[in-house]
Amino acid sequence: MTARRRIILTGATGLIGSALSRRLTELGYEVIPFRSRHDGSGGFNHLTGQIDRAALEGAYAVIHLAGESIAQRWSDAAKERIMASRRDGTRLLADALAHLSHKPTVFISMSGVNRYGLHRTETLDESSAVSAAGFLPAVTEAWENATQAASEGGIRTVLLRTSLVLSSNGGGLQKMLPAFRLGLGGPIGGGQQRMSWIGLPDLIELIVWCLDNQAIRGPINAVAPQTVTQAEFARTLGAILRRPSFLPMPAWALSILFGQMGRETILSDLAARPAAALDGGFRFTKPDLASALRQAIGE
Repeated sequence: MTARRRIILTGATGLIGSALSRRLTELGYEVIPFRSRHDGSGGFNHLTGQIDRAALEGAYAVIHLAGESIAQRWSDAAKERIMASRRDGTRLLADALAHLSHKPTVFISMSGVNRYGLHRTETLDESSAVSAAGFLPAVTEAWENATQAASEGGIRTVLLRTSLVLSSNGGGLQKMLPAFRLGLGGPIGGGQQRMSWIGLPDLIELIVWCLDNQAIRGPINAVAPQTVTQAEFARTLGAILRRPSFLPMPAWALSILFGQMGRETILSDLAARPAAALDGGFRFTKPDLASALRQAIGE
C-alpha cells in the first residue's frame, strides 16, 4: 500500500465514519482512524493541544468527521463542548497539517447547512450569503474558519455542509422510526418548514468523489437535490411504513422537550441545493426522498 492511498479519518466509529471506512477499504484505500480527545499516538486532543503529527505525515487525504454530538439539550456546558470540539479540534488538526513536511493532497472537513442561518426564504447554493445568527450558525462559522490554516498551507480543503443523514442505524431518522412505526408520527411545528436531507450511501459516495476531484474546494452542499417540507417528509415516511402520519406536534411542545436544540434543528427552515456537486458531474443514486427512505429502512 503506497502512502498515496493512506487516508486519515477522524470520527471513524460514528454513523458516517463507519460507513465511509468500509467503503474506502473496499476501494483499496488504507484507512487509519485518528482518535479525538486522545493524547497518545494516533490521535489528537483539543483540550490539551496534543496531536500525533507523525501519524499524519505522508497521508494522501485527511477526512475530519469528529465532533461533540448536537443531539442533546443545550446547556451552557453542552454548548461550550459542542463549539470547542469543532472550533478547537479542527484548528488543531488544520494547523498540524499545514506544517507537515509531506502534506495531504486534500483535507475534507464536515460542516452543516446551518452555515446559511436558521430561516431563509430562498433556495440556497454555495454562492448564497451565510449567517452566524444563532448557535448552530455560529458553530459552523467557527468550524469552517478553523480550517483556514490548511487551505493557506496549500492543501485543497473541502467543507461538507450536511443536513439530515438518512439511516436506520443512527441519526435523526433512527430516532423517528419507533413513533412512525406505531402510527404516532406526524408534522412538527406546523410542518411547513423546509428541510434538506441526504441518504447515507449518497453522502459516502459524495465524500469519495471529493477525494480525487481537483476542482472541488471550499464549501459543498452535501444534500440531495430534492428539498421537502417537514410535513411532506412525515407523509412520505408514513406512506413507506404503511402507517398513518398525521398526529402533529406543536412548536411549543417541541421547545419544551428539546429547548433551543429543537428550535434550531427541527424548526429551522432551510432549503439547500447541491449546486457544486451537480455542476461538477456528481450523480445521486437516490435523489428523491421516497427512494432514499426505502433504501435507509429496507422497505
